[in-house]
Amino acid sequence: MTATWILVADSSRARIFSANKAHQPLHEIGRFEHPEGRAKARDLLAEQQGNGSGSGDLECDAPRRNEALSFARELAEHLRMGRTQGQFERLYIAAAPAFLGLLRSKLDTPTSQLLVDTLDKDLTQLDVDAIRKHLPERL
Repeated sequence: MTATWILVADSSRARIFSANKAHQPLHEIGRFEHPEGRAKARDLLAEQQGNGSGSGDLECDAPRRNEALSFARELAEHLRMGRTQGQFERLYIAAAPAFLGLLRSKLDTPTSQLLVDTLDKDLTQLDVDAIRKHLPERL
């Protein structure tokens, strides 16, 4: 069986689907939430500083980027484990454009070698049938 995993993600949520043949319906096999990815930068800074209140002049994207990197690492590790356990032989990723680059940078080499294609589009809010319509027919 040549299983393909399809990861659909943004910086705060992700879903993994599996398909065994081209044109086959997708089956959701995993769901991940990272609510910190939706937090405002000033709120993340306030949490890090431990004072509970954000300052308007602390608007900085570094805390949000750090949260996105953390989530990308978590997802990459899950993909690595799936690969080493032989759960898939091909990988397809559809992710929000800014998150796609972060995610690709966190994939280990053997996992990234299984990556057959990517789509720089956020599909996380769509139902499974709508997601399937955005994917290549060959999956």
